[in-house]
Amino acid sequence: MRKRRETSAFSLSFLDVMCCGFGAAILLVMILNGKTLQKRTEKQADLQTEIERQEILMEHAEAHLRTLQAAVEETELTEGQLRNRIQTIEQAIQAELQARTETEEEIFSREGEIDRLTREIQSLQASREELAAGDAESRTSNLIGFDGEGRRQYLTGLKLGGENTLILLDMSASMLDETIVNIVRRKLMPDAVKRRSPKWQRVVKSYRWILANIQPGKRFQTYAFSTSPVPLVEGTGGTWLDSGNEEHLRASLDSVMNLSPQGGTNLERAFEAIKSMSPRPDSVILITDGLPTQGSGVKQRGSISGEDRLKLFENAVEDLSTRIPINILLFPIEGDPAAAAAYWQLAVLTDGSFITPARDWP
Repeated sequence: MRKRRETSAFSLSFLDVMCCGFGAAILLVMILNGKTLQKRTEKQADLQTEIERQEILMEHAEAHLRTLQAAVEETELTEGQLRNRIQTIEQAIQAELQARTETEEEIFSREGEIDRLTREIQSLQASREELAAGDAESRTSNLIGFDGEGRRQYLTGLKLGGENTLILLDMSASMLDETIVNIVRRKLMPDAVKRRSPKWQRVVKSYRWILANIQPGKRFQTYAFSTSPVPLVEGTGGTWLDSGNEEHLRASLDSVMNLSPQGGTNLERAFEAIKSMSPRPDSVILITDGLPTQGSGVKQRGSISGEDRLKLFENAVEDLSTRIPINILLFPIEGDPAAAAAYWQLAVLTDGSFITPARDWP
């Protein structure tokens, strides 16, 4: 009979402990491994989700890229079309510029031709006007028949172009001569002798020359004045006469040939005749020999000084319109040195003319 083995309490407990520890270790490993697997599974799920999300983003990105590519292609196509259009427009502009250049050259050429034709027309018109003026002058001169010595029919600078010309003719006693002594002597002579005075005859011939050179179709009126103005042709005050009417011209000429210079000179009253005309004159011809001796601005005494006469002249022209040209024929006398300067200033102020005819004219 076998002998029973003796049991050891220590050995059994150690093995149990070891087994328990090993089992605990396995259990722990299993637990930890389970959690690791769970985490791995969760991580894989997260990664899968992230992958799916990235795939979705990629799909969106690819779709957006395709959209952008389509937009780029469309833009490139549009750009190409625009380039073609720009090129077409540039070609059209070049063609237009070329056509415009040719048109401008043609216009310039035509303008040159127009200028040349215009100059020719102006030259022809000037020639026609000269011929017409010469013919008109000839017709008017023929109406009253004027010829100076050597057939001189000119008075350089005198303006006779107005539609309505008013002639103011000084018939004061100073128009009898150029010197004071001879004026006093001739004042005492009969009217027939006065009318034959050389200076007055020059005035009458000058007046006749003016009538002969007023163009037909124009109108005129003449006032003779000394202390007051009166129409040269009786009954025609304030009205206009026809320069193309021989009867009017003859009546005016006959009237001036019958005048006898006498009295003083009131220029202020003479200029009142301008206001009496309707319509107003656009040209005035003043035939005189010096500054006025009477007026409303200076008290009259036995004699009158040069300063007083100049003051009377200034008063006379004070209210005179500067829009009406005053053309002056001055037959000067001695002792009146300021007259020429005063009347010249009046002519300049009114855009008229100032003339002192030579002694042998007309």
